[in-house]
Amino acid sequence: MSDKCYPVSIGEGAKVERYSEAYQTARQNAAKWKAVLQKAHLKDLVRCLCPGSGDRLLAVRYRSEKDSYHLSRYPRTGAEHAVNCQYYAEAPEQSGLGAYSVGVVEETDDGKLRVKLTLSLRKKEPVDVQLVDVEAPTTAKSSTSKTSKPAMTLGGLLHLLWTEARLNQWDPDTGNRWIGPVHARLLRAAKRVVVSRMRIGDALIVAGTRGDQETANRGKVESAAKNKRRLIAIGQLAEHSADIEEAMSRCIKIESGWGLPYLNITPDLWDQAVQSYPLAMLAWRKKCPVVAIMQTDQPEKDSKGRYKTQVLNIALMIVSQAWVPVESGYEWKIEKQLREQRRAFVKPMRFDSGKELVFPDFWLTDVGNGRHVPMEVYGRNDQDYLDRKAEKATYYDDQYTPTGWWYWDAYSDPKGKAIPPFPPAKAPSV
Repeated sequence: MSDKCYPVSIGEGAKVERYSEAYQTARQNAAKWKAVLQKAHLKDLVRCLCPGSGDRLLAVRYRSEKDSYHLSRYPRTGAEHAVNCQYYAEAPEQSGLGAYSVGVVEETDDGKLRVKLTLSLRKKEPVDVQLVDVEAPTTAKSSTSKTSKPAMTLGGLLHLLWTEARLNQWDPDTGNRWIGPVHARLLRAAKRVVVSRMRIGDALIVAGTRGDQETANRGKVESAAKNKRRLIAIGQLAEHSADIEEAMSRCIKIESGWGLPYLNITPDLWDQAVQSYPLAMLAWRKKCPVVAIMQTDQPEKDSKGRYKTQVLNIALMIVSQAWVPVESGYEWKIEKQLREQRRAFVKPMRFDSGKELVFPDFWLTDVGNGRHVPMEVYGRNDQDYLDRKAEKATYYDDQYTPTGWWYWDAYSDPKGKAIPPFPPAKAPSV
């Protein structure tokens, strides 16, 4: 996951000019690149030259407040780009993002994501917005109607931010991930997510390092206290111990929580989280990393001048050592092997989807020709699960051919002694 800047072409026919990555990004070229974009603004055809598919057209945007120009993808064209391209975005049908009704997640012409949430960040509004799932119309590809989600939950927001930050992707150029870059990526992603005319980035505090990240968190806490706003907090739960678990029913303990307020929680809400996320709790008790996202009330100072706040909602998510989300110990094993073998892959996020959508546990993205190979990890053997397994196998056989997807029957091979070889990666070009 390199967010690579590829060359672009500007113009058409005999007047096409090609601009390299260096020309676009080198500091000494900044004035010349601005002049190129200013000239192309609203008139010339701009195309990304990444090895993706489709037109890969780009728009030249102008920021009046900075008197600057920049390139951005057009709405709903992110999947045309290569996975490692800076303009790439997953197609909704490749993850649970496709479960939402039209208008819940909208990519605007200026590159922002407008999102409709089931929760509010404004103190004067209810904590939760009560909405009812609606029936989506039957399509030619489906013989039955499916339930469409009318808004995104807190857990869905965590999945959206993780996807936009590309933390659900990995490739050999990713390198080691740690809390500092994770904090920075999440905040950068949150800046383009807008809810009720408010940027999520203005209300998001993320566990991070001491120094600038700590200062940024403190500034947002103070602003929320002054302006009577709620906050969204994200952080990894502190490493499990009996004492830590006992304390969690009163105050959420976060690793590297520099600049975060005390995150007080009621025992009932913590118990609800324990019951709602049994796999995450099991993983946490085994000392695997688990990320929490919390909606909090307006922060306030205690008698010692320290900020505290009340957690109103909480959602949990298991992540690997590389911060890639996983949903089971079996997925953890496959994710680890993929990284060890220096493969490129995407973990499609579930968002708020149910069984109405079919997408795999992982997409393998380095097999060439722009193909994504579905990867399934089967870890159960109850009848409902077996029925679903057969349904998905039929779908993959039809869409990708019987040899065009990969699976591991982890239930029959719990120790992983017979994990099938992964589909081979395309040889790098010389």
